[in-house]
Amino acid sequence: MAGYDQKIKIKAAFEKDGRNFFSFLQKVGKKYERPVKIKYRYLGCGYFYVVINGGSRGIDALFQELILNRGLYYYACTLTNKQKIISSVVLPIYKNLIDCRFSNPQSRFIRKHILGKYSQKDFIPGDIKNSHGQLFEVLFRRWDLKIISNKDYIIELDVILTDLMLNKLNYKKGERSEEFCKVLESFEKLYIFDEEIITIFQKIHEKRTKLLHRQEVIKDEDYLYEISTHLFRYFEYLDEFEESQLIKYVYGRRGKKAKRLKYDSVIWKIEGQELTEPAEKTCHDCGVKK
Repeated sequence: MAGYDQKIKIKAAFEKDGRNFFSFLQKVGKKYERPVKIKYRYLGCGYFYVVINGGSRGIDALFQELILNRGLYYYACTLTNKQKIISSVVLPIYKNLIDCRFSNPQSRFIRKHILGKYSQKDFIPGDIKNSHGQLFEVLFRRWDLKIISNKDYIIELDVILTDLMLNKLNYKKGERSEEFCKVLESFEKLYIFDEEIITIFQKIHEKRTKLLHRQEVIKDEDYLYEISTHLFRYFEYLDEFEESQLIKYVYGRRGKKAKRLKYDSVIWKIEGQELTEPAEKTCHDCGVKK
């Protein structure tokens, strides 16, 4: 989703403070390479009509950076009637803007971010729900905003992906693991992968090893964007896969309840007889393993 518009309600007595906060957002949005344009109109009785235009990367980056760089916290520090304006203006406006923007807005933590009570790396609005995916999304945004270097991005990314595999393979914290290639092989047997993702996991680990031994310098940011896009899609897919496992039953056209079957065979009923067709190694539709 690129641009969007929204109607936001605050207390009418805080109209001026609402205008000031929108002006602040406008100034921050203009600094991006592809500027985020924010227009607003006061409709009366505390209602603002807001239109936000800009590339997807710019709009998402704007709302995430305001937490990663403590923009909301520093803005709140400039307020004279701090607590009331946070509750009546900053919080309702920002919450509305991110709730309809992100799949996982984490809006219940925004107040503590504004007050500086949470680390700027925790509970960032995003689109991924699983814990490792959230870590990746925040890491990517920190790199995209030049908060961390290419080297640190690769090193931290390898840590996240390795921890993902060890977690899914039920390794306990502190337990000695096998070599990376064997861990990856075991993970591949249990979880959904395509060849491209396997290659990315391997390359990231290899680059991290070379970086730690000062054998490589990473300057190709286009390559990092490319692999990050693939990883983002993978974590989104992992969300869908894990959520789908919670659905134990499906309902037919007439409301008849049927228990879902594991993907190991396809059962067809023809004229009262059950015919079993052996399943392929992976589902042709979603890629889940047998």
